[in-house]
Amino acid sequence: MPRIAGSILVATAVVAGTVLTGSAASAAPVAPPNTVPGLDVSYWQGPNVDWQKIADNGAKFAIIRATRGTSTADNATPYVDPYFARNAAEARKYGILQGAYHFAGPDKSSGATQANFFVDNGGGWQRDGLSLPGALDMESDPYSTLPKKPGVRVDCYNLTPQQMIAWIRDFSNTYFKRTGRYPMIYSNQSWWRNCTSSPAEPTGTAAFNLTNPLWVANYKDPVRNPEPAMPGGFAKYTFWQFWNGNDKPLFPGDQNLFPGTLKQLRAFAQKADKPVANVGVKVTKLGKYRIGKKASFRVQVTNSGPDESGTTRVYVKFPAKKLKVRSVPKNCVKASYGLKCTWKTLPKKKTVSFKVWVTVTKQFKAGQKPVVNLGLQTPNILDPGKKNNTSKIQLLITR
Repeated sequence: MPRIAGSILVATAVVAGTVLTGSAASAAPVAPPNTVPGLDVSYWQGPNVDWQKIADNGAKFAIIRATRGTSTADNATPYVDPYFARNAAEARKYGILQGAYHFAGPDKSSGATQANFFVDNGGGWQRDGLSLPGALDMESDPYSTLPKKPGVRVDCYNLTPQQMIAWIRDFSNTYFKRTGRYPMIYSNQSWWRNCTSSPAEPTGTAAFNLTNPLWVANYKDPVRNPEPAMPGGFAKYTFWQFWNGNDKPLFPGDQNLFPGTLKQLRAFAQKADKPVANVGVKVTKLGKYRIGKKASFRVQVTNSGPDESGTTRVYVKFPAKKLKVRSVPKNCVKASYGLKCTWKTLPKKKTVSFKVWVTVTKQFKAGQKPVVNLGLQTPNILDPGKKNNTSKIQLLITR
């Protein structure tokens, strides 16, 4: 992914839908028919990428560098790409599906640290119809100054394959927990073999084949060579970076393709790996709380979407045996701590509300201020609104 001038010299051009190859053509290969063309860009393309021209030339997706490592000393370019915000906004403005990538620095900090840094600086995913899941760029670092050590490779950041796999998994799992999508993994056949292989998997690990979409780098004309050289362990690819030369490409930066239709690409952009729903619980006081009398409070559970909530549980915890349940609301059962309420699922934009009737026992004294605590669990979804998963009220006991 880092720019190294003169990396590719072969050129092609397109004339009346036919790809012509040769140095005289002075144009890079293009995505073949029945695929979707796109690009990736970074700091190296400068501050004035012409996104309207890119859209007019047919690009349907763009993957834009957002971050690198977690330190300004990581490399010769800024660790938060200074042009990312502008590039992302402009791509979206012209209807181009937009993704982001993070250039990994496994020798700098943990995978979790870098995943959080990536998400916090524009690398997240949202179901808005224009977002692609973020990508983790796994390749050698041309700016590396790491010393050579026995038993490990500098291009693998002086990590063993087992350590590298653990680092990638740490990044991937953290990104998934933050966004509901597994990050794409960008790599090439050679690096993946050198840095993630083992005697049992000599061409590279298959640990991420079922979870992480592959963005493969393999530079050749996709018309003449319709399949890229694949990193070991992956059964298929989602994006192919097929050209990174400076020989008059159709789009600035690197040339990419998606091996399907635009409809399929849009479906890929929309689909979460785990349902996402913002679910919250709220409890409110109703009337007075007098010793020996019945009283009530209201519980409200809301799913603001965008998906169904899946199994949803609310725990209503009373002050120890001093409030007595008078009637059990629908979907609730008595528990040692108070009530446990369960719904198989809550549709998006759905609110359920119910009263809890109790007796204020004579174990209370006037002036006491007991607290009723509520907790909510949605084990089968990603819930970004965790702060709304608890609620409490303080009651004032009177005679």
